[in-house]
Amino acid sequence: MLWEQEAADALDLEWTSMLIRPRGVSKPGSRVLHEIDVRDPGHDLRTWVAFRRGFYALLASIDPAPDVLLLRHNVHDPLEARFIAGHPNVVTVHHTIEDAEILSLGGRAAWAKRALERRFGTRSLGCAAGIAALTHEILDHQRSRCVDLSPPTFVYPNGRLLDDAPLVDRREETRMVFVATEFAPWQGLEGLLDRLAASTIDVALDVVGLLSAEQERRCARDARVRVHGLLGDEALGQVLAAATVGIAALRADGKGLTQACSLKVRDYLAAGVPVVSGHDDVFPDDFPFYRRTGTDIDAMLAAAREWRAVDRLTVREAARPYIDKVELVRRLHEELVATFASAEG
Repeated sequence: MLWEQEAADALDLEWTSMLIRPRGVSKPGSRVLHEIDVRDPGHDLRTWVAFRRGFYALLASIDPAPDVLLLRHNVHDPLEARFIAGHPNVVTVHHTIEDAEILSLGGRAAWAKRALERRFGTRSLGCAAGIAALTHEILDHQRSRCVDLSPPTFVYPNGRLLDDAPLVDRREETRMVFVATEFAPWQGLEGLLDRLAASTIDVALDVVGLLSAEQERRCARDARVRVHGLLGDEALGQVLAAATVGIAALRADGKGLTQACSLKVRDYLAAGVPVVSGHDDVFPDDFPFYRRTGTDIDAMLAAAREWRAVDRLTVREAARPYIDKVELVRRLHEELVATFASAEG
């Protein structure tokens, strides 16, 4: 959210981003952070209700009231629908297909939570002045929940701030990099290692992120694979500088999605590293530096050969309209103004 605020500042927009958290959950000092004087509710229902009430009270106290309020949807929250019903300028923001994500997380209460989301989430959508979503796929799902309603809709993908600093290119051999905080099954690391083990191709693979003990053992069996663990920005930049290809999640994510919009992909492209993946993104079909290959090693290598002669700056600038936070905020702001100014007129 800090990136979003900095993008809005760069555009000289009247735009305020707010990250509202319980007391002590986030590190202090961020200018977008606003704390509610309630401890982290965890699984305590009474504290959760107190936090949500404080959350909506803070939003209601904004003076002057915003022309449009973009509100990240909170799943199975009855207080959200009540707040939206009393504020006619709220656009709900969705980063997932909530029904499927709730079930994918499992737990004894998953089906109950799903039923509550279907009830209260649908009520929120019915009261909202508009709907924004990370991808077209998520937006289509939210539209399907709005029976007999046609609210204005907006696609607002993930993005990151870009600068004009020179990009480092230390490519020598064909080198792929796979970055994740954790390598959950839907990342597809196991399938990639299977394909790599069955081949004798001359390629190096850097794996960056937390691995399970079994994943570490499997990586150690192949001399072409180098495991880095979690890296800071500077160390990760050095790995990316040598990469021919960046690997995004290679399987569907298990949350009912076939299209994703991860920050990892934006980080690769910002570093001038083209991307192979197992899912669609929001890029147009003719975008040349993102390819859906799944775990097909031959397809990955074909992409690497094709991109080998392309310089880093060409990749970053081709991606800029789709990943630059400044451009994405500018576009969304223009769409919001066009929609709500014309409605008021």
